[in-house]
Amino acid sequence: MNFPLFRYSIKRSCLLWLVCTALMCLYAFSVVQMYDPASGKALMHFVQSQPHAMELLGMTQFDNTFTAFIVNYLYGMLLLALPMLFTILLSVQLIAQYVSNGTMSYLLASPNSRKCIVHTQRNVLIVSLLAMFAVICLATIVLCEYYYPDQLAVKHFLLLTACVFALQLAFAGLCFFVSCRCNSIGKALIVNAVLCLLFYMLRLAANVGGTLSYLRYLTPYTLLDPTGILQTNLQACFQPLVLLVLAAILFALATRSFSRKTMPF
Repeated sequence: MNFPLFRYSIKRSCLLWLVCTALMCLYAFSVVQMYDPASGKALMHFVQSQPHAMELLGMTQFDNTFTAFIVNYLYGMLLLALPMLFTILLSVQLIAQYVSNGTMSYLLASPNSRKCIVHTQRNVLIVSLLAMFAVICLATIVLCEYYYPDQLAVKHFLLLTACVFALQLAFAGLCFFVSCRCNSIGKALIVNAVLCLLFYMLRLAANVGGTLSYLRYLTPYTLLDPTGILQTNLQACFQPLVLLVLAAILFALATRSFSRKTMPF
């Protein structure tokens, strides 16, 4: 790994990281503030009366507990979509932008190999995502313990956060692979956005059920089962390991593609 390049890439992505992380922490604060134990039964009756609508939004925890409330609103939609947006933008910035503006030619003219460069940029993406989830998770736990002490199942929440991180790593591998394949920023952004949005839409369609339920086998989101994780179901807890394997394969393919590609300069 090239440490000067690693530090430079971290500094370049710092503003994007801060904005996305701050937005997610603000959302976590809003979710904790929204919780009202007195209205918990009313909310329970609402989600039970509209189960398909709630499942469409990814809110599958219907029991009247503080942990279920936090999981529903945090990992139902926004905390799956925002990190994915960050991943798309950062992966393009780390590889495709360097190729598009000619900066990559200077990096390749240095004593560093292509593998060294692509591994360095891959590590920037992984470390950035890891730091983001660590901050969000810690902030959420602190907020929950401050406003509602001992009501959050911390161990289960940590396990679920780790599983969501595994899901985001799989998408990071996909976006990084596309960025390594493309020579222009626009093409890399469009392809990544279309693929990520497609998988997300497949998830929403599969949540509707019925004749569309088979679509769940076409999206990585199926390997994330918050209900099973909170119930300590072994299958649900081990399914994210498949996502880690998928991420490793995609990052390996990205390295191979970048090492063999013909540069536009």
